[in-house]
Amino acid sequence: MACSLPLLLAVLAQTPEPNPRPAPAPTASPSVAEDAPKALCEDLTEKEAGPWTGSAALSFLLLAGNSRSLALTANGLAEYRTKVWVATFKADGVLETAASAEEGDGDEDVVAEALVASVRGERRFTPLLGAYALVYGKTDHLASIELRLDGEAGIAFTLLERDTKYAEQQLLRLDLGLHYSNESRFQYFEDEQELPSVDLLAPGGRLTFYYPFNERLKFTQYLEVFPNILGDSRLLADSTTKLSTYITHRLALSTNLLVQLDTAPAAGKAVADVALTLGAEFEF
Repeated sequence: MACSLPLLLAVLAQTPEPNPRPAPAPTASPSVAEDAPKALCEDLTEKEAGPWTGSAALSFLLLAGNSRSLALTANGLAEYRTKVWVATFKADGVLETAASAEEGDGDEDVVAEALVASVRGERRFTPLLGAYALVYGKTDHLASIELRLDGEAGIAFTLLERDTKYAEQQLLRLDLGLHYSNESRFQYFEDEQELPSVDLLAPGGRLTFYYPFNERLKFTQYLEVFPNILGDSRLLADSTTKLSTYITHRLALSTNLLVQLDTAPAAGKAVADVALTLGAEFEF
């Protein structure tokens, strides 16, 4: 027994100690865990957002019965925007046909046909100041405009430009420049005949305003004014007011009010044209 106790202690000293228990892995705080997916989504959104934006809208009116009538109105806009360059492409078209039910041949007469297209390019020197050039073409049979070609150059002032939490942009821009227009006229209805062409040289002013009230409602205003300084007195003015109500992030119902003023129109034509349209608009 005297020698067995030292022997037992020696055996215990040679026995390996059990493996230590691993320390618990650090866990992220609840706030960090919640913010991580949100930050990842924001980073993906910023990477996916490109310099191109645009929209396309369509409205129509169909009548049947004592009269047959079809009216189509379409417009589109595409814009390329960086910190230095801005390019805007716009197009608008109107087509309207009508016929009386008493006409048995089924033929319909074109009573309105118009197309407008424009391209505007801007070189920005500062967030406030830039130089721009614009070309514009128009035909409108109802107003006896066979072809109107316009050119303009000037200075652009971006008075307000910022993104909102609704993923829409607030924009207030003023263009001041010199505008030239050559308008070839032709009388399409009743007695068809050539009409004298008209030139216009004017200092031009153009206002562009985007304002989203919230994520579902956006207001847009375009206004341009050209008082002629070449030859006879004449004033051209165009105003487009649009209110868009979004059904989804991309699809909206739009209400457009268009007012066009020409104080020296073709013979027999009204000084002012007013159009109110309701339609669907898709943004991309």
